[in-house]
Amino acid sequence: MRRIETVLLCAAMLILLTTGSEALADDAALAKGKATYKMYCEMCHGESGDGKSAMAANLDPKPRDFTAGDFKYGGTDQDIFDVISNGAKSKGGSQMMAAWGSVISEEDRWAIVKYVRTLKK
Repeated sequence: MRRIETVLLCAAMLILLTTGSEALADDAALAKGKATYKMYCEMCHGESGDGKSAMAANLDPKPRDFTAGDFKYGGTDQDIFDVISNGAKSKGGSQMMAAWGSVISEEDRWAIVKYVRTLKK
Protein backbone atom coordinates (compact mmCIF):
# COMPACT_ATOMS: atom_id res chain seq x y z
CA MET A 1 0.00 0.00 0.00
CA ARG A 2 2.81 2.40 0.85
CA ARG A 3 4.34 2.00 -2.61
CA ILE A 4 1.07 2.96 -4.32
CA GLU A 5 0.82 6.10 -2.17
CA THR A 6 4.39 7.06 -3.10
CA VAL A 7 3.73 6.54 -6.81
CA LEU A 8 0.53 8.61 -6.63
CA LEU A 9 2.31 11.38 -4.73
CA CYS A 10 5.12 11.45 -7.30
CA ALA A 11 2.61 11.56 -10.15
CA ALA A 12 0.74 14.44 -8.52
CA MET A 13 3.96 16.39 -8.01
CA LEU A 14 4.96 15.81 -11.63
CA ILE A 15 1.60 17.12 -12.83
CA LEU A 16 1.94 20.22 -10.64
CA LEU A 17 5.49 20.91 -11.82
CA THR A 18 4.59 20.41 -15.48
CA THR A 19 1.52 22.63 -15.23
CA GLY A 20 3.55 25.35 -13.52
CA SER A 21 6.26 25.32 -16.18
CA GLU A 22 3.63 25.46 -18.95
CA ALA A 23 2.09 28.52 -17.29
CA LEU A 24 5.51 30.17 -17.12
CA ALA A 25 6.11 29.33 -20.79
CA ASP A 26 2.72 30.84 -21.70
CA ASP A 27 3.52 33.99 -19.72
CA ALA A 28 6.89 34.30 -21.47
CA ALA A 29 5.30 33.76 -24.90
CA LEU A 30 2.65 36.41 -24.18
CA ALA A 31 5.29 38.90 -23.02
CA LYS A 32 7.35 38.21 -26.14
CA GLY A 33 4.24 38.46 -28.31
CA LYS A 34 3.30 41.80 -26.78
CA ALA A 35 6.81 43.20 -27.29
CA THR A 36 6.98 41.95 -30.88
CA TYR A 37 3.44 43.25 -31.59
CA LYS A 38 4.50 46.66 -30.25
CA MET A 39 7.51 46.70 -32.56
CA TYR A 40 5.90 45.50 -35.79
CA CYS A 41 2.09 45.66 -35.53
CA GLU A 42 1.07 48.50 -33.22
CA MET A 43 1.82 51.27 -35.73
CA CYS A 44 -1.12 50.11 -37.85
CA HIS A 45 -3.32 47.99 -35.58
CA GLY A 46 -3.05 50.32 -32.56
CA GLU A 47 -1.84 49.83 -29.01
CA SER A 48 -5.07 48.13 -27.95
CA GLY A 49 -5.42 46.25 -31.25
CA ASP A 50 -8.55 48.15 -32.27
CA GLY A 51 -7.14 49.15 -35.68
CA LYS A 52 -7.32 52.86 -34.83
CA SER A 53 -3.73 53.98 -34.76
CA ALA A 54 -2.67 57.42 -36.01
CA MET A 55 -1.36 55.74 -39.17
CA ALA A 56 -4.59 53.78 -39.70
CA ALA A 57 -6.48 56.95 -40.57
CA ASN A 58 -4.47 57.10 -43.81
CA LEU A 59 -4.76 53.43 -44.73
CA ASP A 60 -7.25 51.84 -47.10
CA PRO A 61 -8.35 49.24 -46.28
CA LYS A 62 -8.32 49.89 -42.56
CA PRO A 63 -6.28 47.53 -40.36
CA ARG A 64 -8.05 44.61 -38.69
CA ASP A 65 -9.65 45.31 -35.31
CA PHE A 66 -8.39 42.50 -33.10
CA THR A 67 -10.63 43.56 -30.22
CA ALA A 68 -13.63 42.31 -32.23
CA GLY A 69 -12.06 38.87 -32.56
CA ASP A 70 -13.09 38.58 -36.23
CA PHE A 71 -10.48 37.59 -38.78
CA LYS A 72 -11.04 38.04 -42.50
CA TYR A 73 -8.95 35.07 -43.61
CA GLY A 74 -9.97 32.52 -41.00
CA GLY A 75 -9.78 32.59 -37.24
CA THR A 76 -7.57 29.63 -36.40
CA ASP A 77 -4.14 30.22 -34.93
CA GLN A 78 -2.66 28.80 -38.14
CA ASP A 79 -4.71 31.24 -40.28
CA ILE A 80 -3.50 34.22 -38.24
CA PHE A 81 0.08 32.93 -38.34
CA ASP A 82 -0.14 32.53 -42.13
CA VAL A 83 -1.31 36.12 -42.63
CA ILE A 84 1.46 37.43 -40.38
CA SER A 85 3.99 35.27 -42.20
CA ASN A 86 2.86 35.71 -45.81
CA GLY A 87 0.80 38.92 -45.76
CA ALA A 88 -2.87 39.38 -46.58
CA LYS A 89 -2.09 39.46 -50.31
CA SER A 90 -1.30 35.73 -50.08
CA LYS A 91 -4.99 35.21 -49.18
CA GLY A 92 -6.30 37.55 -51.90
CA GLY A 93 -6.29 40.58 -49.61
CA SER A 94 -4.50 43.89 -49.51
CA GLN A 95 -0.76 44.22 -49.82
CA MET A 96 -0.96 46.81 -47.03
CA MET A 97 -0.68 43.90 -44.55
CA ALA A 98 2.95 43.03 -45.16
CA ALA A 99 4.51 39.58 -45.08
CA TRP A 100 6.67 39.40 -41.95
CA GLY A 101 7.95 35.83 -42.37
CA SER A 102 11.43 36.88 -43.45
CA VAL A 103 11.70 39.56 -40.74
CA ILE A 104 10.13 38.10 -37.60
CA SER A 105 11.24 34.68 -36.34
CA GLU A 106 8.76 31.80 -36.42
CA GLU A 107 8.74 31.66 -32.61
CA ASP A 108 7.97 35.38 -32.38
CA ARG A 109 5.20 35.13 -35.00
CA TRP A 110 3.54 32.41 -32.92
CA ALA A 111 3.94 34.64 -29.86
CA ILE A 112 2.15 37.44 -31.73
CA VAL A 113 -0.72 35.05 -32.50
CA LYS A 114 -0.97 34.19 -28.80
CA TYR A 115 -0.90 37.88 -27.84
CA VAL A 116 -3.46 38.94 -30.49
CA ARG A 117 -5.84 36.37 -29.02
CA THR A 118 -5.76 38.28 -25.71
CA LEU A 119 -6.93 41.53 -27.35
CA LYS A 120 -10.51 40.38 -27.97
CA LYS A 121 -12.93 42.29 -25.74
